[in-house]
Amino acid sequence: MKQVLLGWGLMLAAGLMVTSVAGAGGGDGGGGGRGQRRGGEKRRRLHRVQHGHCSYTFILPEMESCQAASTEQYGSANVVQRDSPPLAETEWSTQKLQHLETTMENNTQWLQKLENYIQENIKTEIVHVQTHAVHNQTATMLEIGTNLLTQTAEQTRKLNVVEAKVLNQTSRFEIQLLENSLSTNKLEKELLVQTTQITKLQDKNSRLENKVQVLELQQLDELEDRRAEKKRLQALVRTQTTAIEALQRQLRLASTNSSALQRQQQQLMDSVHTLINIVSTNTGALLKEQRFHDCAEAYKAGHNISGVYNIYISNMTDSTQVFCDMETSGGGWTLFQRRFNGNVDFQRTWKEYKLGFGDPAGEHWLGNEQVFQITSQNQYALRVELRDWEGNTPYSHYDQFQLDGEKQQYRLFLRDYSGTAGEQSSLESHGTSFSTRDADNDNCLCKCALMLTGGWWFDACGLSNLNGIYYNVGHNIRKLNGIKWHHFRGPSYSLRSTTMMVRPSDF
Repeated sequence: MKQVLLGWGLMLAAGLMVTSVAGAGGGDGGGGGRGQRRGGEKRRRLHRVQHGHCSYTFILPEMESCQAASTEQYGSANVVQRDSPPLAETEWSTQKLQHLETTMENNTQWLQKLENYIQENIKTEIVHVQTHAVHNQTATMLEIGTNLLTQTAEQTRKLNVVEAKVLNQTSRFEIQLLENSLSTNKLEKELLVQTTQITKLQDKNSRLENKVQVLELQQLDELEDRRAEKKRLQALVRTQTTAIEALQRQLRLASTNSSALQRQQQQLMDSVHTLINIVSTNTGALLKEQRFHDCAEAYKAGHNISGVYNIYISNMTDSTQVFCDMETSGGGWTLFQRRFNGNVDFQRTWKEYKLGFGDPAGEHWLGNEQVFQITSQNQYALRVELRDWEGNTPYSHYDQFQLDGEKQQYRLFLRDYSGTAGEQSSLESHGTSFSTRDADNDNCLCKCALMLTGGWWFDACGLSNLNGIYYNVGHNIRKLNGIKWHHFRGPSYSLRSTTMMVRPSDF
């Protein structure tokens, strides 16, 4: 662009220079012929400029009229002043030079203006080009920015998706951690409970081990006692064997007089039977005349021999057979329980314990209803006689003994304990109900009558049961369901014999 404008300027300057030169030449050739003037006219009209591969033709202004005027003017002057001195020509040349200088100055000004114009156009074009370039660069940058924004938006969307996935995964992890924490807390609580239970079991185990050690020591002591007893019995057997041998010798010596002895023995037996019949007849007649409410009244009536008596409870028309102990602690005791050989089974029902079973002369239970009727007549005391397999015979005495009726489940009430069968009572005294295998009235979920057997005032499977299973010697150790009295021989020692009897407290 700059080259084009520069070319245009050069061509315009050349045209102006040609015009000026042509005007000056016209003054010199003013006296030429018309043919030369026409040829010069043609040369003045067209001017061709060759610039590179391009050629430019300029139409130049005609100077003929101006030159003619000047010629005519100067010619006339010459005519007028033809005779003047040569000074006039010198002035004309000076004017011509001045005219040329003025023309050159004008041309110079035009060239400067053209140069300024060209420079301004060049600056404008440069500004346009720069602006266009800036616009292109801006458009490119905008396009690149748009692409970057699009890519950024896509990346942002992907990041949001990834972030959402991460948040979801984090939430799942947090939920899982929370569940694990709850499970851990639950396991810790269960572990604490198990630890507590284990501690309790360890304590219980320690107590049981101590008890086992105590029992082992007792067993060792009992074993030593049994060994000593065995030695004593062996010595006794030897002594008895010697005595039997002596008796056998005496028997052989006395066999010669056996017939006489047999006759005397027969006579003696006949006499005894006669006396028994007489005594029975007299006693029966006397008892028929008297009606006793308990053995205490029979004792006060003069009957001081222990045995089976008929009593009338609560003015009943039918009599009840009872065994009266007229010897123990002043006599007058009415027995309602006795065990000594295991011949009677005490694993009975509620009805059987209510009505009674067994033989009053042997092992028996008088009956809860009969005991209730007896204790309803007066204020009674209770005495419990015990015997172990070692021959010890302690007792428990209660100054007040009362038994409620069947509707109250034959509840037991006791007061004022004393005796030698333990420092404290082994029989519950605060209103314990009677239980059997078919009537569970105890305070335990385990049904004590089934577990400990028999019928008794168990409470919570308490400290005693005189109606348990009868175990013979050698099998009576470690028997929780035997005949036990805790504060005498412990919870697992089965006794040899027991007796429960009542008499009025004011006897």
